[in-house]
Amino acid sequence: MRLVFFGTPSIALPTLNALAAHASLRPLAVFTQPPARRSRRGEAQSCEVATQGRRLSLEVHEVETVNDGPAFECLCRLQPEVIVVVSFGQILKQRVLQLPRFGCLNFHPSLLPRYRGAAPVQRAIMAGERSSGLSIMRLVKKLDAGPILLQQAWPLSEEADAEALLAEAGELGAPLMLRVLEGLERGDMPEARAQDDAQASYAPPLSRDDGWLDFRRPAVALRDVVRGVQPWPRATCRLLMPAGDRRVIVHRASCRAGRGQPGRVEALDDLGVVVGCGEGLLCLEAVQLEGKAVQPGRALANGLRLKPGDCFAMTEGP
Repeated sequence: MRLVFFGTPSIALPTLNALAAHASLRPLAVFTQPPARRSRRGEAQSCEVATQGRRLSLEVHEVETVNDGPAFECLCRLQPEVIVVVSFGQILKQRVLQLPRFGCLNFHPSLLPRYRGAAPVQRAIMAGERSSGLSIMRLVKKLDAGPILLQQAWPLSEEADAEALLAEAGELGAPLMLRVLEGLERGDMPEARAQDDAQASYAPPLSRDDGWLDFRRPAVALRDVVRGVQPWPRATCRLLMPAGDRRVIVHRASCRAGRGQPGRVEALDDLGVVVGCGEGLLCLEAVQLEGKAVQPGRALANGLRLKPGDCFAMTEGP
C-alpha cells in the first residue's frame, strides 16, 4: 500500500519504526517540521522524526507547510493511498485530507472526544485523571473530531510524568495503527464511529503560566501539575529570601498527609523540602535554581540555609 508518514516529535517514532519494518507498509516518504533551534545559543537541528527517517533510509521532507507549494506538489507525485499522522504539528487543509484514497489516519493519545487538542496527555495529568485512552481516527477539517476507527483504554500511572507517559503512549499507539492499516489492506477496516461532540473536552497547548505552583491549592493537585508540565514548561515557584527572591524549578514532587500554612516550609527531611498547601503537604524532591543543575530538595535547602518558617510566594510575578 502506498503510504506516506507525517510526524515530528519522539512520540511518533514507534509508529514510524513499525511502519518502516513492515513488508507492505514501509513509507514512501516522511514529511516533518523544518529544523528548529533547541536552545538559545544552539544551531537549528532536525526533529526526532527527520533524524530517524534518515537512519531508516527513508525519503525525508522537512517543510514549513505540506498544504501548498513544492511540498504539496511532491506529495501529489507520491500518490499516497493513505497518510499516517502522529503529532505532525501542522493543520492539514482539505486538499491534503482528501488526497489519499483511504484518507489521513491519526493517532491521538486520549479517549476521544475527550481532550481534543495539542496537549491531551499533559492536560489529563494536570486535571487529576487516573485513566485515559488511545485513539486511531480519520482526520477531518475540525480539530480531532474525525470518526474513530479503534480505541483502547490506558491507565495513567500516578508515579509517571508527562514525558514518560507520552513515551508510553507512543509505544502503545504503534500496534494500534498497524492493526487498522493491516485491516485496511485486507479489506476489513473497522467501521468508523462518529464522535459525540457534546462530550468533547479540549487540551490546548501548554504555556509558561501552566507551570506556576500556587500553594493555596491541594498538594495532590500541585503534584499533578509538576508531573504534567515535564519536560516543558516545568513547574516553578518563587522562594522569598532576605537577599532576594529565588525562582525554583520543581522537577519531582510528592504529596503527604498533614496540615500546614500554604507556602510555608513546614519541614526539611532526607526526601526534600516539605511545604504547606491548601490541603495536605507537598514535598519538593528534585529541584533546580535558574542556571544551575537539578539537585535533591534537601541539597537546595542546605545550600540556601532554609529553615521551617521560610516561605514561597502565593502569587506569580516579581
